[in-house]
Amino acid sequence: MKENIKLATKIGGKAIVKWLFIFIMGNTLTLTIFLIALYTNLQLAGGGHGQVVALFMGLLTDNIFAFILIFGAPGFIALYFVIANKVSIQNIIYLLCESKAGDYVSDKVGAIAGRITDKEGWRNEISNKAIFKARLLQASKSDPETSKLQRKVIGYGFEKIRLDDVDFQDENVKLSTILQTKFRNFISDTTKPSLKLFWGLAFIQVILLVCSFVIN
Repeated sequence: MKENIKLATKIGGKAIVKWLFIFIMGNTLTLTIFLIALYTNLQLAGGGHGQVVALFMGLLTDNIFAFILIFGAPGFIALYFVIANKVSIQNIIYLLCESKAGDYVSDKVGAIAGRITDKEGWRNEISNKAIFKARLLQASKSDPETSKLQRKVIGYGFEKIRLDDVDFQDENVKLSTILQTKFRNFISDTTKPSLKLFWGLAFIQVILLVCSFVIN
């Protein structure tokens, strides 16, 4: 148990560092480009009241690239947040696989699913993937031995695993075993996460800034 706690702490720490790198760097770039684009187009704001409206209309008609960078800044921040979450959870799964701890999480999924499907008449309550997913996630939250890190991995993995080929009403189907196997395969197939989305979004912002200079 102590080894699992140490491993979870180590993996969680690395995931947090990765998340902070993406989100902080993304926000810094977004703020820097926002200020540059704003400063180089302040003449469109005019003077007096209604400067924001004047800037909005001026950029919309005269410099659409700067318009996207300035008024779309919150959207870029939100995208970096999404990318940070995606990469960090992928990194967690990859590190679990690298440390050979993926089987532990897979066994945990099988055990939780087993507690749900071992109840008599469970098929009358669970008829499809969506309901089963909700029950599984709720059960993992209620399990004191399931850490927050494990719950994140379980939730993300369940979104990726396909259960469309499983007949929930088939009495011969051992759903907990099927899910455990699928989850183990999902973890073992996870590759090292890439920062392509992060660098791609950053590149788009830089290109938009260059284009705003060209037509300014």
